[in-house]
Amino acid sequence: MAFDTISFIALFLPVTLLFYYATVRYLKIQQLVLLAASLSFYWLGSEGWLSFSTLLFVIGWNWLGGHLIERQQRKKKKSILPVTLIVGVDILIFSLFRFTAIFQTNGWQPSVDWLIPLGLAWFILQGIGYCIEVYLGETAADKNILHFAIYVSFFPKLIHGPLIDFSKMKEQIGVGIFDIAQVGAGAQRFIIGLSKKLLIADQLAYFINYVFVQSAIDSVITQPPVTLVWLGLFVNGVQLYFILSAYADMAIGLAGMLGIRLPENFNHPFKATSLTDFWRRWQMTVISWFRKYFLRLINLELNRDQITINLLLTWLLIGLWFGFDWNHVFWGALNFVILIAEHFFSFSERVHSLLFRRVYTVLLVLIGFVFLRSESLYHTGQFLGDLFWLNNNGFYDARVAVFLRELWLPLLIGVYLMFVHPFLKEREYSAKWKKQAQWLRFGQMIGIILLYILCLLFILLDFGLGQTLV
Repeated sequence: MAFDTISFIALFLPVTLLFYYATVRYLKIQQLVLLAASLSFYWLGSEGWLSFSTLLFVIGWNWLGGHLIERQQRKKKKSILPVTLIVGVDILIFSLFRFTAIFQTNGWQPSVDWLIPLGLAWFILQGIGYCIEVYLGETAADKNILHFAIYVSFFPKLIHGPLIDFSKMKEQIGVGIFDIAQVGAGAQRFIIGLSKKLLIADQLAYFINYVFVQSAIDSVITQPPVTLVWLGLFVNGVQLYFILSAYADMAIGLAGMLGIRLPENFNHPFKATSLTDFWRRWQMTVISWFRKYFLRLINLELNRDQITINLLLTWLLIGLWFGFDWNHVFWGALNFVILIAEHFFSFSERVHSLLFRRVYTVLLVLIGFVFLRSESLYHTGQFLGDLFWLNNNGFYDARVAVFLRELWLPLLIGVYLMFVHPFLKEREYSAKWKKQAQWLRFGQMIGIILLYILCLLFILLDFGLGQTLV
């Protein structure tokens, strides 16, 4: 079940909120309601017993593993064997599903959607993170499996994140407080995320598919011109940002409606002035997870050689987490090379032009995203060859004007929100605007309501620019 469906918005979410807050005085029942809602959400969306069974196994395995690790840590002679065993099985499960998907693409059945459980990468990391937290002594193994099951399966973050530490999540589960202001703020954040996906990201998807398919065909007749490929490069970055940040906004908003605070996953990443700065702003909970758990677990001292090894292993793992193929491995290695160069050559201190640093960062990020979007390294090479006019493709044709005419509105809004709004947001309101704060809040409320109605219309009418272009 997706967040942007009528069945979720009009049925699942209202029923969940109703039962959740109807049992606000009975914490145990309220927790059971939240767990039942989360598991029902996953069952309805997974469309198969294998996915649901995998989620239940990961919950049970890591909960028991936490107790085994804690028991071992109480002994005088501590051992890393229990945590290695528990985490090893988690990694094995993740790897088996990923490899099975690779075999399926080469003709083996059944389908990938059936084989790879929804949200596998996210709930596996949550399970591993919990066990490492127990191993490091940052949290105690929870005796109540209900708390841990809610932590792993909590439906707002189950499929697309963000990640949160168990210790921070546990203290919020079943607090038993109904705060209308928090529910309203959560609903507003959810509508903003829904609008990002439906009104911007989904409207750009058809064009990106078209450009990448045309580039992959490798035909002189259909080969896209340089200008179209550059437009595709830019729109791909815009679409990827809005689809991922939309899911993060919806997750944070839904959790807020249930009285739980999830961490931010994006912090205006296109304000970044280096690739190092960019990865402090993009998918922040994922990057911080690898930094916190992986780097601390291997416990390397920070001399130059070990920093290099640290960073290489981390980025290869991040690449494999996103996808089990050479494209993602190469993408991780590319990030490693650039980040290590920025670190050792003190890029931010030596290059003083903010404009140059921002353009450099955006260009590197957009080119890196090609690896995540392409189906193979050969396809990536084809796209980059078209991008830099190396494949004897033309420079311009009428398709560029056609797509710009169709995409200008969602693209313009996307560019404003990515590159302009973050800087305007930093400025303090003048005294004149502060006096009108009440009217501004009223206008914001009206705007959110109109966005919600527009999103519902888009869902009901199944509207997309791909239809008009066809």
